[in-house]
Amino acid sequence: MHKCLLLLAALLAAAHASEAFSFDNSMLNSKLVINGNTVPYPIFSIFVMPNKTFTVEYEDKSHSGSFQFHYANGEAFKTNSNLPLTRGNLGKVPIMAPKEPGYYLLKATNKQTGEFATLNVFVMTSMEKVDKTGKLNGYTIGKYPEKPLKDNPIYLPPPGLIEVLPEQASIRLSPNFTLGQFLSKQQQGFPKYVHLRAGLLLKLEKILYTLNEEGHAVEGLTIMSGYRTPYYNKAIGNVQYSRHVWGGAADFYIDQSPKDGIMDDLNKDGVVNRDDAVWLADFISNMSKQGAFGPRVGGLGIYGSNAAHGPFVHVDVRGTLARW
Repeated sequence: MHKCLLLLAALLAAAHASEAFSFDNSMLNSKLVINGNTVPYPIFSIFVMPNKTFTVEYEDKSHSGSFQFHYANGEAFKTNSNLPLTRGNLGKVPIMAPKEPGYYLLKATNKQTGEFATLNVFVMTSMEKVDKTGKLNGYTIGKYPEKPLKDNPIYLPPPGLIEVLPEQASIRLSPNFTLGQFLSKQQQGFPKYVHLRAGLLLKLEKILYTLNEEGHAVEGLTIMSGYRTPYYNKAIGNVQYSRHVWGGAADFYIDQSPKDGIMDDLNKDGVVNRDDAVWLADFISNMSKQGAFGPRVGGLGIYGSNAAHGPFVHVDVRGTLARW
């Protein structure tokens, strides 16, 4: 009997451990500035075209650092690699991306403190590779509008797309979000292609961090819809200029307790309905009013349940306020 009780206690402890809260709140002591975006995280992602430059430096100008490129498997670039510069000092000169599309790693080290950050560098495949049928390596992209909405350059076709292989879906783009969470939901095999904006990752991380900081234990946001190809966006009947098509929007909900695939009862009224999306939208709106998102202001939409899904909210980083 005593052994049975010990076994039961061990099983209960293991079950409790498996349900342990796993939100990653890791932060750099010295923030990085990547292409003008302040990044406080020890892991983040850069999306760049082949042979194009990007900048990485420390927000605190008294700090200096160095970088080194690595292949995706962690192996350092050889001296005869296709990179003009495989290592150097951060902030001294712009860093040039590899000439071949793919997934690379860049390790940034703070010379003063020894602190380091891992930056995923996704070198994109040019949109010029999309064929006349709207496909890229067999994956249907569709066609971007020829004219940007109201001549706003944020609606120009993106220059390129990130190629995603099956094993890359689990790559952590930032502390709490993976590449696979943002893939278009169309039912096609790999390779898949996606376009993402760093500002969206920063905004989602900020929302998640603030929820936890204010006492709402949330380990992650369930992304219902991230990037949509123009083909898929049209197939589901959405508006042509949806920010999802430009990789700058996400529809999501909180599914923490219980984990049942729908929004939690956030307002604690005993039912799950549109009011819970209103609670989450109000939380995000208050953050926006307090300037939490800086230049990453954008759309905020509230959606109730239907036969296909539960309530959720939409956020984007269009740069201007929009509410619905």
